[in-house]
Amino acid sequence: PPPGGETLEAGGTMRYLEEPSLEAINNFLASREAGDRLVQGRVELFSCKRPGDDERQLSVMLEEKYQQHQPQRSPMGPMSEAAARQLLVDLISTMNASFPDYDFSSITPDQFVAVEFPMVMHRVNSHLAELTEASTFLQELWTDMDKVVALRNCEVYSYVPDMLGDPFSEGSLWSFNFFFFNKDMKRILYFTCVCTTRLHGGNPYALVAESNDGDEEDAAEDAFLEEGSRSGGSEQEAEMYHADYDETA
Repeated sequence: PPPGGETLEAGGTMRYLEEPSLEAINNFLASREAGDRLVQGRVELFSCKRPGDDERQLSVMLEEKYQQHQPQRSPMGPMSEAAARQLLVDLISTMNASFPDYDFSSITPDQFVAVEFPMVMHRVNSHLAELTEASTFLQELWTDMDKVVALRNCEVYSYVPDMLGDPFSEGSLWSFNFFFFNKDMKRILYFTCVCTTRLHGGNPYALVAESNDGDEEDAAEDAFLEEGSRSGGSEQEAEMYHADYDETA
């Protein structure tokens, strides 16, 4: 589990959940070489449930920090609503727990985007297909994640890298990060991946590690989506997402 995974300067706590079914994914993505590139990824499961005292403290903090000073609309919903403010802090908390050597506490709502699931699946598959020696990996990836968080019942969000000082920007050729938020299960599955050159030698997961083909891509998408998925986003949403975040892909 991430060191310091129980702490969050932004308020509240995120509890890391050990999930054996995700071990094979994390072992595979821990460090993969593709020519002169190094790809490192991770899938982590967190609980959004908090003790009563933490919940009350978080509610007060959110009221003060966001209601008066943030835009009314956000990808999470109106900031005037408690649920939207709590989700924002859950996303920030997840990032702080996952990358304890960075501080995301000052992130604002407009640094996140809501993403439709088919777009997420395509982005992940297009980047990982070239790494998969085992022809069934991508299909198994989505199946195993679905088991722990019921993907089709999730809202999906992504943090847009600031290109200055976060683990998705420093020396990366491409990266992605997706939060799969299941409101009913009160869980967030956080899927991150960063590609750097082997010469760069950067490892966005270093602190955590110390402490503890196109046909395949299409087949994996078809196999998962044929069982039924949420409808795709609008063209405008897709263009905005790729314009804001997909420049390094």
